[in-house]
Amino acid sequence: MSQKRISMLMVLLSTIGGLIGFGVGEIILHQLSGEMPQWLLMGLYIGQFAFFVGLFCLIAEMISPRVNGTGWRQRYAGFSWKMLVPATFIMLGVAGLLFQLLYGSNIQRSSGADSIVMVLDTSGSMRETDPDGQLFKAAADVVNRMDNDMQVAIIGFNDEASVLQPMVSLGDSKVRQGVIDKLENHDGPGGGTNIDAALETALNLIRDPASGAGNSTVVLMSDGFSRVDTDKTLPPFRDQHIPIHTVGMSAVSADGTGLLKQIATETGGTYTDVQNAEQLTSAFGQIYELNRQDRNLMGERNGSDSGRLLYAVERVLLLTATGALLGLALGLIFDNKHIAKSFSIGGAVAGLLAGLVLEMGFASTGLPGPVLRLVADILLALVLTLFTINIPAPVSGQLSDAGSFSRRRYSPNSSLDAKTPGLKRFD
Repeated sequence: MSQKRISMLMVLLSTIGGLIGFGVGEIILHQLSGEMPQWLLMGLYIGQFAFFVGLFCLIAEMISPRVNGTGWRQRYAGFSWKMLVPATFIMLGVAGLLFQLLYGSNIQRSSGADSIVMVLDTSGSMRETDPDGQLFKAAADVVNRMDNDMQVAIIGFNDEASVLQPMVSLGDSKVRQGVIDKLENHDGPGGGTNIDAALETALNLIRDPASGAGNSTVVLMSDGFSRVDTDKTLPPFRDQHIPIHTVGMSAVSADGTGLLKQIATETGGTYTDVQNAEQLTSAFGQIYELNRQDRNLMGERNGSDSGRLLYAVERVLLLTATGALLGLALGLIFDNKHIAKSFSIGGAVAGLLAGLVLEMGFASTGLPGPVLRLVADILLALVLTLFTINIPAPVSGQLSDAGSFSRRRYSPNSSLDAKTPGLKRFD
């Protein structure tokens, strides 16, 4: 005789395991990001998370074997401890690194090299806000730091916009130095502020087939207000997934700051506020580093990838698969195909919810990444254990041979088991 039941102790301890996995995962992300490839980083993150969830679920059953029955603890507990690391850290770790390789692959990238178009304010007001020409020095510093596979173009604007440097690849050191020289020897500021013309010039430059621009990003810096028909100017940038990162000085022009924030928000870019011109070098550097970050399953997408629907769907599907594999891992640990089936279904639901939390959270809530990952990890650890209610668990005192992966190998009555009709084996 069997009955369906749920183990509240397993729900509680699995959640605790998920919280520990979250904490260790944040340490991994903080300490090792940039020090190792994203695929290895995500393999470690997901592998250790699965280990702690599996460990605490196993501890819950050792204390009170409500899901498996007392027979499991008597006959299969040793096998479960042997399976813990292979089924969680190794299996989920390998799955995590493979999923990250898939998620990080550029399956929706344009042809051509990554490019940055710098749109720099040369209006008369810059004489007061940037008397030492820090803006162009900051731009030159970023060009000097850019990777060899990048392209860059420079646009200056006041009443009108002009291309100071057409799109050019930085693979040649002489070309790179030529761009830097142009920035360091630019004409002095003068005239008004026409952001509308500047953005139109940037878009035309990116669209020009001769430029060879692939995934493009615009960096716009201005200290003043300009009338911009945002309903007409910004949709082409959104449609082509071209984020505009803006830099402004709120202390100089509150109206200008509001416009720059709107431009960044509506195109998937970021707004950076600087108090003085000396902070421009740091601001430009941060924008460049943000744009060059690789995607990872548990982090926010930046730059031209931020608004791509395909990557959003891909992340949700991959985390759904991760949750299902975590449920399967628990079934392997407990040596029970009923648990594997029910937990895999629960894990898929949990992974789906976790993926939606990350996608919707990063896209619209403004909450920091650690908070969103905390919610996602808790969902993964908690929801799948609720699906024990669908497992036909033996009543107290019964042995849990039916549905075992390894009953023939570990049961002292294997010959009898083999003759008993209705018993199921995984192997």
